[in-house]
Amino acid sequence: MSVIAKALGLSLLLVYLQDLEASLEEAEEDIDILETRLDKVVKLCNHMIEVGKTFNTANINFTRGVQELVMYFKQDDVVSQSLGRFTHDMTEIQKYQSILLDQAHRSICKTLHNFIRNDIRKIKEAKKHFDKLSDDMDNALVKHAQAPKSKPQEYEDAHNTLTAMKSAFSHTSLDYVFQMNILHSKKRFDVLDTMLAYMHAQNAYFHQGNDLFNDLEPYMKQLANQVEELSAKAAVDRKEMEERHTLVQQKEVVESSDEEASSENESEAADIKMEGYLFKRTSGKFKSWVRRYFMIHEDQLVYRKRSKDNLTIMEEDLRLCLVKPHVELDRRFCFEVVSPTRSHMLQADSAEECSAWITAIQTGVSQAFRDRSRSLPTKELERVNTNGPSNTEATTVSSKSPTQSTSTSSSGENNPSTTAPHPVTAKQTRMKQLLSIPGNNQCCDCGSTEPRWASINLGITLCIECSGIHRSFGVHMSKVRSVTLDSWEPELLKVMAELGNTIINRIYEADVPESSTITRATSHCNRNVREAWIRAKYVDKSFMRKLPKINIQNNGEDQIKKWSVVKRKRRSPSRQLSPEDAVAEGTKNNTQMVQGESQDSGLGGSTSDVILFGAGLDTSAEMADNVLVDSDESSTSETEDADTKSTTSLEDFTKLHPDMLLYKAAQARNLPVMREALAQGADPNWSNEDDDKKNPLMEATLTGSIAACEFLLLNGAKVDKTDKKGRTALHHATIMGHTGQVCQFLKRGANQHAVDEEGKDPLTIAVESANADIVTLLRLAKLNEEMRETEGVFGNPGDETFNDVFRDFATMASENPEKLNRNK
Repeated sequence: MSVIAKALGLSLLLVYLQDLEASLEEAEEDIDILETRLDKVVKLCNHMIEVGKTFNTANINFTRGVQELVMYFKQDDVVSQSLGRFTHDMTEIQKYQSILLDQAHRSICKTLHNFIRNDIRKIKEAKKHFDKLSDDMDNALVKHAQAPKSKPQEYEDAHNTLTAMKSAFSHTSLDYVFQMNILHSKKRFDVLDTMLAYMHAQNAYFHQGNDLFNDLEPYMKQLANQVEELSAKAAVDRKEMEERHTLVQQKEVVESSDEEASSENESEAADIKMEGYLFKRTSGKFKSWVRRYFMIHEDQLVYRKRSKDNLTIMEEDLRLCLVKPHVELDRRFCFEVVSPTRSHMLQADSAEECSAWITAIQTGVSQAFRDRSRSLPTKELERVNTNGPSNTEATTVSSKSPTQSTSTSSSGENNPSTTAPHPVTAKQTRMKQLLSIPGNNQCCDCGSTEPRWASINLGITLCIECSGIHRSFGVHMSKVRSVTLDSWEPELLKVMAELGNTIINRIYEADVPESSTITRATSHCNRNVREAWIRAKYVDKSFMRKLPKINIQNNGEDQIKKWSVVKRKRRSPSRQLSPEDAVAEGTKNNTQMVQGESQDSGLGGSTSDVILFGAGLDTSAEMADNVLVDSDESSTSETEDADTKSTTSLEDFTKLHPDMLLYKAAQARNLPVMREALAQGADPNWSNEDDDKKNPLMEATLTGSIAACEFLLLNGAKVDKTDKKGRTALHHATIMGHTGQVCQFLKRGANQHAVDEEGKDPLTIAVESANADIVTLLRLAKLNEEMRETEGVFGNPGDETFNDVFRDFATMASENPEKLNRNK
């Protein structure tokens, strides 16, 4: 039995040793994982502290910058005291941040680093000692097993060594297991205690910040009220400065005119003085423009680069010079000074300055002749009068505008007693034209008088406050442009003439409830009220009237109606109606088309079974054709006699939706209805599946309406979108022979290389149609494109010939479209 018991005890011991070995391996792996994770936490904490220190340093530099700003505003008590209070609080916050980073370093980095370096390292050293004794134990067992029976002494030594190793191994194993148990017990305490200390530091940091801002909050509310008052005062001051700026401009025009008149009367003046900055075109390869300070001094035209530089003589003798306006360049306000050997291209900053310089140089030429005639002998005077003044005077007279009649003597002198009236500038004429459109003399949103800004895609005029809010909505909602400061193409004026504030308000304010929660904007309201009203009007479209729906009769059957869009009347340039005739004709047409106006939509009228969109327009819309000289909706290919139908084809009421309404309105050239369709949510790039997938831009192209095309392009229409046959709007304009629209699309960057399903591009179509004007435009555009690609980024942005030709075609298409109907 004793043998069995010993065998059983040995078996249990072996099982126990196997379990112990497995447990030790598992515990050692766990310690390795713990060491890796703790080491990662320590490294991340160190990185966090370094980044925090960097942020704290940047914050300190920012605070110092604000403190320097305080010194700038030291004369302003409100600003300096407020910034001083803020910098003091920001400095306190930086101190709190520094304390938090220090506590994070002490609570996490140092504690965990000590745990790794002390506790885990002891386990690692104990493991090394345990592994060494395990190897020695294995060696002792091997020697004990190899001891021969024939050598009792060797066996006795091996047995004694094994006994000693067993005792040492037993003590070392117990010590190793004990240290591992201590570590596993301590790790929970140390990790939790470390994180608890860090969270206490975070709690203290945010409590300190909260207490600081609780004390600062009343002061911030008080300051916010002051800022709002300052903002309102600034808005008032800005409006006053706008008005003063306008008055100053008008005053400058009057004064410059008076000065010119007085200068002509001062025949005994010793010197002609005119000076100021002008742009001068260089004579180099790239013909760049540089700004120089010019003067008319001692009968010479001179300039310098800087105030301390020496004068450079451009023309030594003004008597040999001619001056004339130059309108063929793409740049504005240019004039040309021509001498027998060369010419100089100069540009002023405004039309008034350009006119003043031309007048001053012309006067300088005359003054130079007068001065020289007094000092030269009679024979030399006769020679000068024979060779010089005749040509000079011819150019001088021809360069004046029709309103500047000039009386000259036979010797070429201007008559000092004659004073030429100051010409009316283009921007003054444009402003007068735009404000003459019904409703445009007041801001479309708040009613302020004399608006100086416009939204060209909406077709309205705005005051400066409302224009700022429109601009904040983005160009996809409203494209804002200055009436007086920006340049205006003829097609933009045509779009504005077709719309106007009265028509747009009939669309966007068709259904304003009397008890609306949104306050209507006025000229004196604050920005919040103004922005809320404009946002509700154009973005939320809260006041629009929805498109009509099918009514259900009592018997349950649908009352099916038809609908159509009234075509805008064409008028050939030879037939210009007076405003009275336009009113009478508009009233007659409205009477013929519709008996009563429906309340179904903002611009709709109806009979018993047909809804006519655009029939309810005021006679002011009919008068829009005569408000601007160039704004009549003349086709580039048709006349009013060819346009016999007053409406588009009748459509089923089931097809009435914004996209189809825009499509038919484009077909009718009716910009007010197009604006209503877009306001109802129409997609300007929608394709009509029932009509070869054409889009509204193509329909407007087929009608020849430049204004309708420009309106769609302003409102997001894509010029290169194709129809079912692969044709773009440029293809259709070329096929129809609409030269003005070809020019319009090319200016918009249309792809002239696109081919249709027949493999034809617009140039091929134009050549087959023998349309010389369109072929010229397309080839010139292609040549200009190749030149720009060849010259690269350092080349000219556009060839002057290209710009001149396209400008001429665009002007002709707007003013004299019948001259482009050469294929008819």
